[in-house]
Amino acid sequence: MRKRWNSWSGRWLIALGAVWHLAEAPAQTAPVILTNAAQLRALSAAEAANRIPVRLRGVVTALNPGASVFLQDETGGTFITRTAEKITRTFGPGDEVLVEGVSYEGLFLPGIASAKVTRVGRAELPHPVAVTYDELLSGRFHYERVEVSGIVRSVTWHEGRRCLLLKVAMGRRQLEVELVAFGMTSLPPLVDARVRIAGLAAGYINTRRQLRSPTILVSQPGDLRIEVSPPADPFEQPLVVTGSLLRFNPEGIGGHRVRVRGIVTHQQPGEALFLRDATDGLLVRTPQTNAVAAGDLVEAVGFPAMGRFGAFLEDADFRVVGRAPSPEPVISSVAEVLQGTNDANLVTIEARLLDVLEGGEESVLVVGEGDTVFRARLPQPPPSLRPGSFLRLTGVCRVDDSNFSGPRFRAHPLEMELLLRSPADIQVLSAPSGWTTQRFMLVLGVLLGVALVASGWVILLRRRVARQAAVIREKVQREAVLEERHRMAREMHDTLAQSFSGLGFQLDALSVRLPPEEKAARTQLETAREMVRYGREGLRRSLMNLRAQELEHGGLSEALPELARHVTEGTGIELHCEVQRPANRLPEAVQTNLLRIGQECLVNAVRHGRPHHIHLSLSHEAGRVQLHVADDGVGFDPEQLHGNGNGHFGWRGIRERAAQIGAELDLNSQPGRGTTVTVNVPVSP
Repeated sequence: MRKRWNSWSGRWLIALGAVWHLAEAPAQTAPVILTNAAQLRALSAAEAANRIPVRLRGVVTALNPGASVFLQDETGGTFITRTAEKITRTFGPGDEVLVEGVSYEGLFLPGIASAKVTRVGRAELPHPVAVTYDELLSGRFHYERVEVSGIVRSVTWHEGRRCLLLKVAMGRRQLEVELVAFGMTSLPPLVDARVRIAGLAAGYINTRRQLRSPTILVSQPGDLRIEVSPPADPFEQPLVVTGSLLRFNPEGIGGHRVRVRGIVTHQQPGEALFLRDATDGLLVRTPQTNAVAAGDLVEAVGFPAMGRFGAFLEDADFRVVGRAPSPEPVISSVAEVLQGTNDANLVTIEARLLDVLEGGEESVLVVGEGDTVFRARLPQPPPSLRPGSFLRLTGVCRVDDSNFSGPRFRAHPLEMELLLRSPADIQVLSAPSGWTTQRFMLVLGVLLGVALVASGWVILLRRRVARQAAVIREKVQREAVLEERHRMAREMHDTLAQSFSGLGFQLDALSVRLPPEEKAARTQLETAREMVRYGREGLRRSLMNLRAQELEHGGLSEALPELARHVTEGTGIELHCEVQRPANRLPEAVQTNLLRIGQECLVNAVRHGRPHHIHLSLSHEAGRVQLHVADDGVGFDPEQLHGNGNGHFGWRGIRERAAQIGAELDLNSQPGRGTTVTVNVPVSP
């Protein structure tokens, strides 16, 4: 075999030379034959589809039986596609081979097709390169020998691929490792072990030739090394108090498993277990399906992780160690729950029933207290309930989302829901009173009058805000402008926002109480509800325009990535930001509207798209600023946004903001293909 280069600099010189050679090819004569992997990797998909002759020599690094053979030379890695089963059985890692075939475009990078493979000897496998998760995701080392280190989170057998799958935590990222070598089925305990793994960098590719999820194929037992063995018995570790998870530690927060003990309050077999220690509740995510009952005393070992608001355990195992009195629920209210102290705890809350939504495996009670509406989920059909009933609900509380707009460095929950265990957790305190047509029409007339007055008030306030903003921009400095806007935003939030919330709740309550035969009254009521929703959305956008706190201590280039990190933090979504600083400061109106458009796109992607990746970019060219937000989520049909009264206020707000700054707006989405929003804003030099 040819002598291998130990220096990466030499390797990259060869690769760059190959790329230069191909780039210069149009001005010269096209190469007759490709002789190394770098030349092959430098081809575009269209060029590789031309079936350029290939003749190269390399070392087999891994196999995909019946499909592919992977090999690597001094310049890089490549693969042979559509190989017969007998070929993949003939060769193995370490075989030095001579390959003659033609170029093939591949799913992600070019390979070799129609290949004749000849073994010429044996050689050592290429020395693996230590890489990070981001380097794997970049595709730079695809189909080459690499090395990673991390903590094993789980070990499972995948029947379809006929291999062991390891989930390895590399910091906050988790990498899937496939053990495809013979003899990999008998391994020492690996969960919670720190390991170093060498193998082939590979991954799963989407239809756009993009690397969706990196993985590593391990072909020989020696490529898996245990650096720190896990505890012999994880249930012998010191007990940890639930409330201390992920708190500050002078030695830092480790990535290993911890052991907790608590009393069972609720179980979702195969998914989750809810425990309570002395006072705190804890969510334990576990694949175990053995049933436990409320009051069982259990111990759980798992990896601490941060959810959308609080800490929980994941990839956990548990065992029953005793029995205790069934825990009593904590008597609470929505306001107390939204302080975040009872997350994952068993609580009792009194609220009014607004609606009942029944599905196949789950029923959802839509309930409200004050101006807050939340869901109570029941894993079976509910008892007969009338909307408007006042209920006492007992269940496990889950708070969701975090609000970072308050005092600096403090997160507050935004949403909540209750997980009810059985119909016995629902107690009716009072049934709704009867309504006569005369009473209903009287109240409806009053509410419509209030809605009209409120709408007029909003218009007058908007005009007053516009006049004051114009005077302030001309006469005071920028700091005075920000202070006045914040004052006005606080006043509007404390008056109009609360009025709209209360009015909307009352209209919702009237809607569920209105007799079905009152069709004309119901039509008028729906008109009033639409007016309230539209007025509330307009007020929310006005408040956003008035109070862009994110821009107080920096421009759009600093505020937009920070906002994106806050929106996606704890969701498991991978965020990639590319932001350029402008040569000159952008007008404040452009910065504020682009910031809110980006925020609306990010929130829509997180809440509705369920993506794995979000790409955010902000670029500046001569006379133009471009904002680009793309995700790989479920997507939707843009035709759903057309028409009036469809309730898509978020997209309506995006269009209105784009129109305010004279921007061109482009939406591209298909079901199952993700969503892309591009905003181009003309700006003066």
